[in-house]
Amino acid sequence: MNTPSQPSTRRNTIFIKKGLQLRYMVLIILSVLCGLAIMTFELTATLSDLFDTYPVLMQPLYDEFIPIAASFFYKIAIYLLFVVVISAFLSHKMAGPVYRFEQVCKAVSKGDFSQRVHLRQGDQFMELQDDFNAMMDRVEAEINKNKTTKS
Repeated sequence: MNTPSQPSTRRNTIFIKKGLQLRYMVLIILSVLCGLAIMTFELTATLSDLFDTYPVLMQPLYDEFIPIAASFFYKIAIYLLFVVVISAFLSHKMAGPVYRFEQVCKAVSKGDFSQRVHLRQGDQFMELQDDFNAMMDRVEAEINKNKTTKS
């Protein structure tokens, strides 16, 4: 029985399954944007209420709002860039194992029952890997048992 070699601990490509990873990234980015929109709405509503209630006290803050807002939007742009990088990393941790499972399933469907899934430490689906490999051990044992019984 030949077992596949362990994959290297580092993948050379960032986008292994582009469609899956991009959908996952968009979901993360939209979630962050939604949170930012809610926070921005709450902040502007609170400032508006404060300005309506205390116009004399709030006037100096209102006069400084434009420079503060510009700085705020630059920081948000940097933050969103950071979110894109983090979401690419997180999607990679999910898409890599999905890709590996697909490759092993294709090999098994072609009749190579010695195939096993070997994921990197820290990847998602480690429990599924263990269950899949246990299932394949059982399938291979049954095949070998049937071969010896027929011989």
